Amino acid sequence: MKQNIFLSENDSKKIAIIGLGKVGQTVLRFLLKYNIKIIGYDDNINKIPCYYLSFLTSNRNFILIRNKREIKNYFQDIAFAIVSPGIKETNYVVRDLKKNNIPIVEELDFVNHFIKSPIIAITGTNGKSTTTVLLGKMLTTARNKCFWGGNLSPGLSFSHSLLHEPKQYYVIEVSSFQLERCEYFTPHIGILLNISYDHLDRHKTLAEYRDVKFKIFKNQTGNDFAIVNYDDNLIRDKVNKIRSNIYYFSTTKPVKGTFLKNNAIYFNDEKICNIDSITLKGKQFIVSVLAAICAAKIIGIENSAIIETLSTFTGLKHRLEFVTKFKNVIYINNSMCTNPAAGAETLNAFAQPVILIAGGKEKKLPLEIYINAIHKKTKHTILFGENRFKLYKTLKNSKYKNVHLASSLKNAIKKAMRLASPYDIVLFSPGFASFDMFSNFEERGECFKKLVFELTQHYHE
Repeated sequence: MKQNIFLSENDSKKIAIIGLGKVGQTVLRFLLKYNIKIIGYDDNINKIPCYYLSFLTSNRNFILIRNKREIKNYFQDIAFAIVSPGIKETNYVVRDLKKNNIPIVEELDFVNHFIKSPIIAITGTNGKSTTTVLLGKMLTTARNKCFWGGNLSPGLSFSHSLLHEPKQYYVIEVSSFQLERCEYFTPHIGILLNISYDHLDRHKTLAEYRDVKFKIFKNQTGNDFAIVNYDDNLIRDKVNKIRSNIYYFSTTKPVKGTFLKNNAIYFNDEKICNIDSITLKGKQFIVSVLAAICAAKIIGIENSAIIETLSTFTGLKHRLEFVTKFKNVIYINNSMCTNPAAGAETLNAFAQPVILIAGGKEKKLPLEIYINAIHKKTKHTILFGENRFKLYKTLKNSKYKNVHLASSLKNAIKKAMRLASPYDIVLFSPGFASFDMFSNFEERGECFKKLVFELTQHYHE
């Protein structure tokens, strides 16, 4: 890297860590091992566990800034700052750091500096976590020492890998928030799964969002590989900007890479397996399967390890997760669905109409594709959350009749239970962010499962 991103314990300069969440805490643990002097700040200090704050403040090499204006007093001492990906460029502290010409180092750049083994980085609007874990399991099944994590939730941050012995491969999920500030991050294999409307509150336009996603390939050379979705026009139209070796995956035609043909998956001319042998069910998961296989084959993983993984991996929590079957009605938790495009894709994966529970924090994203899928694929739609009234009005204006409002998630489940007939599916697939009522999509999904079990148990009694 151009900046010196590692300081000796005798250096008078300090490293600022802005944001003391999962990423910030892990970087702190790594740096404190080397007696590096650190300044820490978080906008919401109350969210940090008391025991951890006590540990930090008792360390002679750590200074906790409790007031954002105080940090100015230390600007002359700061070598560089590591800023949490969730903190926007418009943040008061970030603006001041830039104004004072203090370099900002993204976590990906920081960790990349220390990792010597090949990094496989995965981004896209939907399917990142499933692809990351699937590929990680393929590599592990093939007896490789492998770290997988990154933006994966739940999971370990990329910086967490610095606390453990080196691995042969690092498979990491990366978000647009991380890529936005990246300057030096160089994955040996970069995977771009898809691009659809999301995070426009941060990136403003779809074109800007796409440009940020393409930064995953920015520093690659002819010795590296890019794996991209041939079926996504927004991606295919820009592949001429990629300088590394390009491989594709496609569900529609044979390509250089992985593709579907006669109900089987091929890598170039080699048949890998039949679709029926894959345990992970659902059309929306095929993108993750194709991308993971493509990366595995580029690395040189044997088909036996790939097939063994595909035949045993059943998916991640909160992604079309089976909850229970009650009175011949199936309840499915898909809380990870946090944008309308993912909502539409999920609905289109079902052969039969479903009873949908949706709604959440408004992202001001286009709704047309989601509304069309609701018309085609649902018997009833029950809306809860912050944007329920807006969605209700939009659906009514589109001539959709079977829409219902719920004051809470519990109320929404109760309504779904009353509306459901034997052999129906009740699908919890919000289509929006969880921050209106929950800390994250995991908390939201766990709440849904808990309420379903409680309500079905009540009916048993």
